Amino acid sequence: MTHEEYRKDMASAAEAIFNEYYAYIYTVVRSRLICCASKEDLEECISDIFADIYIYLDEHKDNDGDLTGIISVIAKRKAIYYYYKLTRKPFSTEELSPEETADDDIEEDYEQKEQRRKLLSVIKQLGEPDSTIIIQKYFFGCKSGEIAKSVGLSSAAVRMRCSRTLKRLKKILTESEKGGNGHE
Repeated sequence: MTHEEYRKDMASAAEAIFNEYYAYIYTVVRSRLICCASKEDLEECISDIFADIYIYLDEHKDNDGDLTGIISVIAKRKAIYYYYKLTRKPFSTEELSPEETADDDIEEDYEQKEQRRKLLSVIKQLGEPDSTIIIQKYFFGCKSGEIAKSVGLSSAAVRMRCSRTLKRLKKILTESEKGGNGHE
């Protein structure tokens, strides 16, 4: 559908755009958000994409080219926006109480961050695809089938690699604790 066709019959054009591009938009959104979004999040993202498309078409009435490129860009950008929205930690602007700012809490937070940093460093040393499998499974909560698609392995191979990699990771971390600062 061209922009000109959309302008001529706006009432049925919205439905035509939805019918023509829904499968494509769903695929774009699902591929970007599969590891971090619920079904409701996917539906919300898709709804926002269609709203953005209709707003764009209303604001750019003089454009009469093919809509495919415009729809593709809007869908990809909105899916990326949702990915970052869903995966980043929420930022709180509330004031901290004196109990929350105690030295013990600050020290504990620092220690936890340092442990996470060391863990990620060791995970990265595991190499590909093992590091990707562990990060997607335990940091993003992806299922074996989803991970398998992204790393090009079967689900069974992902589960086996995950099990072996966890054993390797445990061994490395245990040795690191015994020997001090090894494997950083």
